[in-house]
Amino acid sequence: MVFAILFSLSMLLLPYTAMADNDTEQPTYRVYGSLFNELGEQAGSTSVKVNSFDSVWADDGQYEITGLPQGEHVIRAYFMNDGHTVIYRTIFIDADTELDFHQGSNWITGTLHHLQSDIVSIGLVEQNEQASLIESRFEFGPYPVGEYCTLVAEWERASEVTSQYLRMRIEEGSSATPDINHIEFHYGMNNIYGFVNDVQGNPVTDAVVSNGMHSSVSNSDGFYLLKNVSIGSEQTLTIQQEGNDLLTPVQYTVTSGENWLNLTTETDVEFPRNVSFVTQTQAVTLAPFQIEWEGGGYTDYYSLYDGDSTEENLIYRGPYSSFEYSPEGPGTYEFNIVAHNINGSNEITPALVMIVLPNPNNDLVWQTGMSWDYFVSHTPDYFHNRTYTAIGTEVITDAFGVDQETFLVRISDDSYSPNEKAFRWIDSDNLLPVKTYWVDDPDSSSYFQEGTMGWDFTTSGQSSNLLSDSPADSLHFNRTNIIGVPGHPNGYDDTRNTISITEDVEVTVAGITYSTKYIAITDQNDGVLSWELWYNSTVRNYVKIVDRLPGSHSDSVVYELTGYEIPTVPKFITESGDSIDNTFSIDWATFSGAKSYQLFMNDELVYEGDMTSYEAVKLADGTHVFTINAVLDVGYIISGNEIEIHVDFIPPSPIFTQLSSEKVHTVALGESIPLSWSEVPDHGWYSVIVQDADGVVTEVFNGTENSTTLTDLSIGQNRLRVSVMVDGKISEYSDSIFILIDEPADDASEEENSLPAVSIPLTVSILLAACIIHEKRRS
Repeated sequence: MVFAILFSLSMLLLPYTAMADNDTEQPTYRVYGSLFNELGEQAGSTSVKVNSFDSVWADDGQYEITGLPQGEHVIRAYFMNDGHTVIYRTIFIDADTELDFHQGSNWITGTLHHLQSDIVSIGLVEQNEQASLIESRFEFGPYPVGEYCTLVAEWERASEVTSQYLRMRIEEGSSATPDINHIEFHYGMNNIYGFVNDVQGNPVTDAVVSNGMHSSVSNSDGFYLLKNVSIGSEQTLTIQQEGNDLLTPVQYTVTSGENWLNLTTETDVEFPRNVSFVTQTQAVTLAPFQIEWEGGGYTDYYSLYDGDSTEENLIYRGPYSSFEYSPEGPGTYEFNIVAHNINGSNEITPALVMIVLPNPNNDLVWQTGMSWDYFVSHTPDYFHNRTYTAIGTEVITDAFGVDQETFLVRISDDSYSPNEKAFRWIDSDNLLPVKTYWVDDPDSSSYFQEGTMGWDFTTSGQSSNLLSDSPADSLHFNRTNIIGVPGHPNGYDDTRNTISITEDVEVTVAGITYSTKYIAITDQNDGVLSWELWYNSTVRNYVKIVDRLPGSHSDSVVYELTGYEIPTVPKFITESGDSIDNTFSIDWATFSGAKSYQLFMNDELVYEGDMTSYEAVKLADGTHVFTINAVLDVGYIISGNEIEIHVDFIPPSPIFTQLSSEKVHTVALGESIPLSWSEVPDHGWYSVIVQDADGVVTEVFNGTENSTTLTDLSIGQNRLRVSVMVDGKISEYSDSIFILIDEPADDASEEENSLPAVSIPLTVSILLAACIIHEKRRS
């Protein structure tokens, strides 16, 4: 009875126990390690992925993947910035596992299936290396991809010893063949291998060697490997290429030991020669682009694929060697090309990778870094070349007092002196100038010019946009030019105009024909065609401008586009040049699709992050080379342009604190004079010199403080200047201040000055009194 009750209770508890076991979570593990390039150095941006788990990106040469269940997996490393190479291998995980990847090297992995009673071993002949079997699993490596290795497995079973040989070429692996370097050894089996060559001794690629059950395709060296055929069996081998027999069937008996069988073809079948992409891997804008390739002999036609070489990915088939591709959106595109003829195909060409950048991430038509080159011709005759580069945005008040969002544009001109500068602020909607500024090279003159414009575009009296789908039909234009040239009058214009716009007008400039929106702006008062503009949406600017109201000494100015750049690589805003500062900012343009940037100075990484500016601090004298890279979301790194800054450090001159509002500060002889000046960071010392009225120069202070008190300056006017020493370099002398020491009066003058003063009325009264007394005496 007791037994029956206990048995019943155990049966009731059994489901709960089973349920509890099912609720127990299975352990998971991590795989981690280092990533190295072919030089043994830290690899660049690399993606590591296990099976269908999400890939992880590593930019610092270290990776980690967590949450992996126990078992056999395929792991892949994709060296994005080290040759676009991959490494696939199998890995068995039953604990946290450290695995380092080396670009260009891979492992041989495998399983040796055996009985517990078998005595087995597995070795690598060339390396004279024996592997330790862990639950029948083994691995060798890593060894360079492309290297040939010979494995030998030996069994001793029932006092009989057999050996299996397998020769193989170490491969990278691929998504289609991730376990290509994984070997399975079975008792009683062996492998046949060798080279397939033609009668001239040249390797025959893509020859299919088959025994009717298993087959092997010869690689680029002509090598084939027919695995796991029974020892002692008679094999009939056929050798074909694209269905064509290369020689009569071969009879072969498999033995224990090495089964090396070279084959020589009897028939030469001409296949298409290699085809290669002419277009190089690059970043392009989100617009149609051309893909070009070059084929070899014996080619009838080509097949171009967007992705793997499968029919569903076919985008072109035909005899031509180029194709215009229109991307559907931003991202990384991989193209494959195959050459065909009647005998077969050749598809060993490396894939072409194209990175399509996203459009600007805001509504603005321009982005920093874009530039346009124009040939500018003036009437009367004057010609020059000019480049406009967008370097930022700014809100500017126009001539009508309205705030406008503008692009700040730097102007470079082949007629400018070294330090001549010019900028424009371009309306972000109409792409016309709201403000202009020019200043001459200080070594030439102090002239400048500043213009402010207003472009009030309207349609039926309502504010409108010149380049919109419902463009303006009238314009109120206002301009004021401040001319900073002595004696030159300022300029002023105020006009009302009508506008006519014609779509799809072709215009040819610099030998290139553009389809444009043609805009004609006519003065309502005198009927003069003041402006003609031809806008092209691909260029994102006007390809030609005729300005008959230039606001200058010219009757008209014509701008014709000669080139433009919408950056497909990161671009510096800071220009190459000379700097007397050793601390300055390096700026670069925002790059579409970039998640971060890498800035190198003299080949050394000095900044990595998402900012677009870096402060270079206390650089040594000499030339410093800066390069900028953009790191995209997909992990790819795009190298940008390069600039050179030549530093010849001159410390900034200190600035005196003014003693008074007067140009010359006057003090009495012997009076103390407190003197101070601005502090210069990292100074070693300051030096104050005085030049007296006789021209004699004397240093009156040298020290680390930025102030002193003077008491013994010479009588007369004294000129004072200050300099500073920083890091062993001495600044120019500062602007001067002048102190006048009054000359003291002599003793005689002091006695005269000491007599009491007599007022004029009193003097007159005394004289009148004297006259009256004199008259009385006479009478």
